Amino acid sequence: MYETAFNYVYGNSLLHKLDPRTKLGAVMCLSILVFREESFAGMGLLIAFFLLLTGISGVRLSFLLRSVRPLLFFMFFIFCFQLFATKGTPIVPLPVLTPTYEGLRLGTLLSLRFGLLLLYAALLTASTLPSQITNGIERLLRPLPLRYLGVTSFDLATMMSLSIRFLPSFLENAATIRAAQLARGLDLRHDLRRGTTAIAVPLIRRSILLAEEVTEAMESRCYQGQCRTSLHELRMQKLDWSALLVLGAFFLLLIKI
Repeated sequence: MYETAFNYVYGNSLLHKLDPRTKLGAVMCLSILVFREESFAGMGLLIAFFLLLTGISGVRLSFLLRSVRPLLFFMFFIFCFQLFATKGTPIVPLPVLTPTYEGLRLGTLLSLRFGLLLLYAALLTASTLPSQITNGIERLLRPLPLRYLGVTSFDLATMMSLSIRFLPSFLENAATIRAAQLARGLDLRHDLRRGTTAIAVPLIRRSILLAEEVTEAMESRCYQGQCRTSLHELRMQKLDWSALLVLGAFFLLLIKI
């Protein structure tokens, strides 16, 4: 398969061996820390912790950095907006839009937050099989009374798992269609509207066809949308409790900074 971010990377590291519930809970806790952190020292610790986990997992850092690439323009837009829209001490006085030190700080923090969220999510999917993510989400949501809303934890877990599984295929199709259109002489630099249409229309069509194929495959396997047992039941091991202990200590460290 075309290698893209958010794909599973085979490995036998400690991170790969963790229970998916442990990794899902860790990503949720780290996301909370990323959103509440207001200092560069704390963001530096979160980046260092990510690099540590990446080294433990054995996944190439360049592979994980691809997850940030699609949102680089959005992150740059957020940075520039905060840089010029935030009131404060001017960096360089300009007649119309004046960049400020406060805007520089806030824009940098927001860009780092978005980037770290994507990187932690990419590390989760790189070290966890989609089937394991489905089982983990289903077990975490099972205590909730979702049946009163007409859905089950298994339904939500299946939808999330399919979304995660479709993302690499979506990026692969987008890259293939873009290369094909460029080979046919499409000029994206001078006619952005036409270029976007030329890529978006076949991409949507191919995504719908892929969804139909997945639906037929699930129906042919008698999928009923009901909770099923698993060959390998999830059980928390000593490694999982040790990882949660380390995560708790890191959480308290950042809270006190």
